[in-house]
Amino acid sequence: MHPAKRTKLIHTVNAAISDNVLKHPVLQVGIGNADTKRPVFVQLDGLDLRLHIDWRFVEASTNFEATLQELTTLQLDATYPNLEKQPGWRIVVLHQHGADFLEILFTWNHPHADGMSGKLFHQSLIESLNVSTMDGQPQDLDTYTLKLPNSPTKLPPPIEDIMELPLGMKYLCKALLDDNKPRVLLSRDPTLAHWAPITPSPYKTRFRSFTVENETLSKVLTACGQHQTTLTGLVHGLILASLASHLGEKTASGFQAATTINARRFVPRAPPGYPWLEPERTMGNFVTQLHHTFNPELVARVRSHISPAPQTEEVMLSRELADLIWDTAARVRAEIVDKLELGVKNDVLGTLKFVDDWRSQLRNAARKPRQASWMVTGLGILGDGDSPPAHDYDALNDGEERHKDVWSLRRAQFALSAEVPAAALMISPVTAAGGRLCVGGSWQDSVVDAALGERVMTDLERWLGDIGVRQLA
Repeated sequence: MHPAKRTKLIHTVNAAISDNVLKHPVLQVGIGNADTKRPVFVQLDGLDLRLHIDWRFVEASTNFEATLQELTTLQLDATYPNLEKQPGWRIVVLHQHGADFLEILFTWNHPHADGMSGKLFHQSLIESLNVSTMDGQPQDLDTYTLKLPNSPTKLPPPIEDIMELPLGMKYLCKALLDDNKPRVLLSRDPTLAHWAPITPSPYKTRFRSFTVENETLSKVLTACGQHQTTLTGLVHGLILASLASHLGEKTASGFQAATTINARRFVPRAPPGYPWLEPERTMGNFVTQLHHTFNPELVARVRSHISPAPQTEEVMLSRELADLIWDTAARVRAEIVDKLELGVKNDVLGTLKFVDDWRSQLRNAARKPRQASWMVTGLGILGDGDSPPAHDYDALNDGEERHKDVWSLRRAQFALSAEVPAAALMISPVTAAGGRLCVGGSWQDSVVDAALGERVMTDLERWLGDIGVRQLA
C-alpha cells in the first residue's frame, strides 16, 4: 500500500475507533483497587490510543490465516497491568498487502464487559467507520489522543439496582448447600468434570478454530429446525458424543455443560434513574449461564453407538448415534426455552449479592472439582445482513467515495481465554450475516490435553460437515 494511503487508512480507522469509544462508557474507565475486595471504576480524562491500538502490516506472501490465529492466541493471554489509568481493552488491526479487508481484533477484560459486548462493539464500529468515511477526510491531528467527557460517565448500572432478581426458598437453600458441599460429596458426583481438575498454573490458553461455509451452514440450520433444536443445541450434542468417545467410562461417566445467556433481554429499557439505558445497545456485564446435566445412563447409551471407522479411527456419525445427538440437542434447546421463559427468577445473578469477596470466592472454587466439562456461547449473528460491499481503499482518494456505505462485516470470530475454575472447554460459534460460521475452541494448557482438544474440534468440524453435506437429518 502506498504510504499516503496507509496513513489515510490509519487515520480513518483510528478516528472511527475513537468515536466508538465515546459511544461506550465502559471503554472510558479504569479500575481502581483491582486487587482488593472493593474494586471501583475510575473516570479518566483521556486515553493514549497508542497503548490500545496496534497496527500490523504483512506482505502478500505471508500466511495470513496463520498470522491471524497466532495473534488471536497471544491476545487471549494478554494482561492489563495498569488498569487504574488504562482501560482494560486493546485492538490489533491486521492488514495484508493487496487485500481489500482489515482484520480488527478487539480484546477486553471481562470486568469491563461480557461476550455480547464484543458483538456490540464491532457493530457500532462499522457505524462509526461509515460516518467517518462519509464525512470525508479525517482531521489530521493527533489521532492517538482521545479526550474524554468531563461529565460523569454513564456506566451501565448493576443489574440488581434496576430490576428484581427473585429467589425461591427452595432454590436459595439448594444454591447455598451446593456452594458449601463437602469435597467428599462432590467427589461422588459422576457428572462433574473430574477428568479436568482445576489447576491455577501454569496458565496458558490453547485456541483452535474452523469455519463452515454458508451453504453447508444453511443445511445444518435446516436440519436443526427439523429436529426442534438450534445450532447451540446441536453443538452441545456433538461435544457430548465427542468427549464420550475420547474419554473412558472410568474417567468420565457423566457430564455437565453450560450455555451462556444474554440477560439484556430481561433488563428493562430506561429504568428509573437511568433514562438513557438501552440494554440491547449497551456494553457491560449482562450475562448469566444455564447448566445442563448428562447423566451416566445417557452417556453410556452414546458410547454404545460409537464405532470408529476402519483404519482412520475417526468416529462415524451413524444413524443411531445421530439420533441420540439430535435427541440431546432438542432437550438442550427445550431447557434454554424454559430458561428464557422463566427469566431471572431463581437465577445465579440473584445470588451474587451474597458474595462479599470475589477473590476469596474464586480461590474456594479452585479447590473444588470443576463443574462443567464444556461451555457454549451464544453470540449468534454479527451484522444485520444488509451490509454493503467491503471497503474499497481506492475510494479514499481525495475523500471521494464510489458508494455511500463502504465498510461491512465480512466474517466474525469469537475466542475466549481459558478461565481457571470455569468450563474445561470453551466453544464459541459465531457468524457474520450471510457469511461463514466460525467455531472457536479454547482450553487451558496442561488441564486439557492438547490432543484431546484438537480431537474434539476435529470431530465438531467433520460432523457439522456430515450433517450439512450428507444431509444426516
